[in-house]
Amino acid sequence: MRVLLFIYNFILIILTPVLSIAGYFILRKKNKHQHYWERFGFIRIDDFKPVKSVWFHCASVGEVKSIKKIADTLRQDNKDISIVISTMTATGRQVAIDYIKADKAFLLPIENSRAVSMIISYMSVSVLVIVDTELWPNLIFTASNQVPVFLINGRISDKTYKTYKRFKFIFKSVLKRFSAIMTKSELDEERFAHISGKSSKIITAGNIKFQERKLKDSVKTIKELENVKFFLAASTHKGEEEIILSWFDGKMEGFDKLIFVPRHIERSAEIKEMVEKHGYSACLYSEHDFSKQVIIIDVFGLLEGLYISADKIFIGGSLKKIGGHNIYEALQFEKTVSVGKYMFSFKEIFDEAKEFGLVTVINNKEEALQFLLRLEENNNFIDFFNRIDKINQDTVFTITDTINAVIKQGS
Repeated sequence: MRVLLFIYNFILIILTPVLSIAGYFILRKKNKHQHYWERFGFIRIDDFKPVKSVWFHCASVGEVKSIKKIADTLRQDNKDISIVISTMTATGRQVAIDYIKADKAFLLPIENSRAVSMIISYMSVSVLVIVDTELWPNLIFTASNQVPVFLINGRISDKTYKTYKRFKFIFKSVLKRFSAIMTKSELDEERFAHISGKSSKIITAGNIKFQERKLKDSVKTIKELENVKFFLAASTHKGEEEIILSWFDGKMEGFDKLIFVPRHIERSAEIKEMVEKHGYSACLYSEHDFSKQVIIIDVFGLLEGLYISADKIFIGGSLKKIGGHNIYEALQFEKTVSVGKYMFSFKEIFDEAKEFGLVTVINNKEEALQFLLRLEENNNFIDFFNRIDKINQDTVFTITDTINAVIKQGS
């Protein structure tokens, strides 16, 4: 492994200067270059000098939001603790500041061992907690030489599992560096154990991505759509919008509007063009023309409000082999949802919702039409939320107890 790590770092040293400059100009052209140089270790410390801190690394917005209850509990248990969050995206970084109220948030210095060491030292990090399976070798090897490193919400998909098994000699060395691996499910625990070897430090803690339930009153809706009957297609990916349009056959099937919220909003213009080619009038939300049949949301921050107002909801990433997206974001507002057959990325919450009749799987156009025309009546939300609350409580306690034990050892 030492030889492989040397080769890996040698390649990084050669490519980083070129890629860093090219990446900056590409992102600057798209106006996405804010905080860019944090990715290379240029992080402003200012007067931030915590007594001790817990460093969470999250990929993006979903992972950041998922640690809210954990961060709040750690603060309650430790009066002098600071919460430090690194992310891979600028939007995730901003959510860490606004939603989690992180004491310090920054973009992860990608595979920069020196920067990782300095962060741990200057920010008095007691433990590094990696959310989901973000396996950056230099981050993990460097940090584990200084502080305990935990993995929470650990997950290995079917596709990833095949890769891990094929390169087991590499991933085993990386996973061995974790002081504790807390997985989403027993299946994930078995898979981690198969790759790294059975160990008492690998446990099933549960899924943290449906912990925090928001109240409707805390979310701002879009006034122009509050009294409009609309079908919401959320977090859609390329190719899914056309399938959804085919369900309507040029008609609105009793809906006033069809609203698309693409997972990647940079696709908004091409979606609008495609929708118009299918004979619908369409506009981008930023154009504020609510007379059109189809509205494509091309700004951030509106999805939760749309969930509240929608009459029917479809969650994307599930008609293609992407794995689906988090249906709990809609369920928390007592809204039933529909999905495609590919929901392996959120299997746990999907199975729970399916048991209570809160999710409909659409396999073909006929099933889609049945869903579109069906009156929604479901009284199982109370029992569903009671189940989720129990799961969440157990998960939070398992994770925070493990982190607290390390913090107290270092006191």
